[in-house]
Amino acid sequence: MSDELHLERPVEEPPPLLRPKRRRWPLVLLLLVVVALVGAGGVYAWANIGTLVQSFAREAPDGARDTGDKAAIPDLLATEQKTSEDLETLSKTVAGQQEQLKNILDQLAALTAKIDALQRPAAPAQTLPSAVAPAPAPIALAAAKPKRPAPPRTPKPAGPISTGGAPLNGPPDDAPR
Repeated sequence: MSDELHLERPVEEPPPLLRPKRRRWPLVLLLLVVVALVGAGGVYAWANIGTLVQSFAREAPDGARDTGDKAAIPDLLATEQKTSEDLETLSKTVAGQQEQLKNILDQLAALTAKIDALQRPAAPAQTLPSAVAPAPAPIALAAAKPKRPAPPRTPKPAGPISTGGAPLNGPPDDAPR
């Protein structure tokens, strides 16, 4: 049974320290082909620059451009009209809300002034009866309580201190406790 547990494993070789050399010649060859093609394209473009500029500057035929533009113009005009109407409606709504806000602020200011006016006569009326009444006798201040002295600090123990809760084996003390 112990023979079954100890099966022989194949010995794996450690990875080599130096990697095998890679073949780089296909990459270099590809790079040279790309550079040659780009160079040939540049030479061709330099030699035929006039024809290339004319071909890029050429406009599309008038029929193709006009049909797309003519079909889109009515839609754009209708969208512009609707947008301007919506903007005008929104500006009227904002102006109306600003007017309502101004009216509410005016009403609030008027109410605040009325509240202040109602509170002013009440304040002097309260001071008159207190002036007629005799002043209350001053209350004697309680005598300041003396501060208690701080309890004396316990002396620090001399000897080993257990921080983990385990008992410490230290030298016996001479003094009985």
